[in-house]
Amino acid sequence: MTLFTSDRLRGIEKTLIRQVNDRANASSINLGLGELDFPTPAAILEGVATGVRSWPMGYTANAGLPELRDLIARRSGPGLTADNVCVTIGAEEAIFAVLMVLVNAGDEVLVPDPGFPAYESIVRMAGGTPVAYILPPDRGFTLDASELERRLTPRTRAVIINSPHNPTGAVYTGEELRHVAALCRKHNLTALSDEVYRAVIFEGRAESLSEHYERTVVVDSLSKTYAMTGWRLGWCVAHPELIRLLGTFNQLAISCPPAVCQRAAILALEGAADEEMSRNMGELKRRRDLAARCLKESTGLAFRVPRGAFYLWADVSARLSPSRTSLDLALELIERENVVVIPGAAFGRAAAGSIRLSFAASPANIEEGIRRVGRFLGRA
Repeated sequence: MTLFTSDRLRGIEKTLIRQVNDRANASSINLGLGELDFPTPAAILEGVATGVRSWPMGYTANAGLPELRDLIARRSGPGLTADNVCVTIGAEEAIFAVLMVLVNAGDEVLVPDPGFPAYESIVRMAGGTPVAYILPPDRGFTLDASELERRLTPRTRAVIINSPHNPTGAVYTGEELRHVAALCRKHNLTALSDEVYRAVIFEGRAESLSEHYERTVVVDSLSKTYAMTGWRLGWCVAHPELIRLLGTFNQLAISCPPAVCQRAAILALEGAADEEMSRNMGELKRRRDLAARCLKESTGLAFRVPRGAFYLWADVSARLSPSRTSLDLALELIERENVVVIPGAAFGRAAAGSIRLSFAASPANIEEGIRRVGRFLGRA
């Protein structure tokens, strides 16, 4: 049988993150997943168990429940209202919806290198062309507005930024974000700011682009902050006209986010789980420090201690060669040590000499997994 398919997905495969994770088995020590091993906060589970018997469970507004949108707006910054918010099925659907609304065939979108690999694929699915901009290691992987400006062409429509940054843990300053906002105003661009790790911060605070909403779309979700990955609940904060178009996209693509997940989001954002989340952040900081100590003692690799997110970004370039890539190294680790790490090649060409290790796993798995990485590198 000949199956005729569109060109939209031709050449687009699962990200290397997913391909590597798919090689793992139930007994693998997984330091690859960007998923906290904490359960959904008990207060949210209890609130949903009680409320689900009485909450309306029909369709909601395409852009989400008005009370949830209002709550997100008030948390996002002064002067924002429910008209600035569209609720989505997780952050990735939000990014897809935004790019479907913004991008025409052949338009260019600047994407970070290193950066979350789905950005490039989603740009292509929307008909656009991803153009990488480099986050230089010697600047701590932070933004350089002049680097962004050098990448602009008459076809550039948007720039994607991500802080706290996956995979490096870099956190951008308010000044760096203001430079991005100014660049977008100057060149009539839209900044898509992926802020899903904004609450996962270990020193200081993470700034947001939400105050510049005229030229910005801020994307966030419950997944990383509240350990609610499976609830698939995210949102966009943007100019009301863009939100109107995103609501139309939702109506045609998903109708609306699931009502029960929106109710769970209200519980979370109203503070039902704040005490538990504070404890979780304390535990995550301890895991970061544990992972950093183990990586230093067991491997001797150079790495950065992240200010945000939950990854260590380690340099393995000395262990690579033209015939042995970071992907090869990651696959060998699974085969020989049953440990999953993510190759830098998953995050871009500039990242090919590194690996990403998640400290969202349990302390026992962090210690044993990194011990095995060290053993493997000692033999490699």
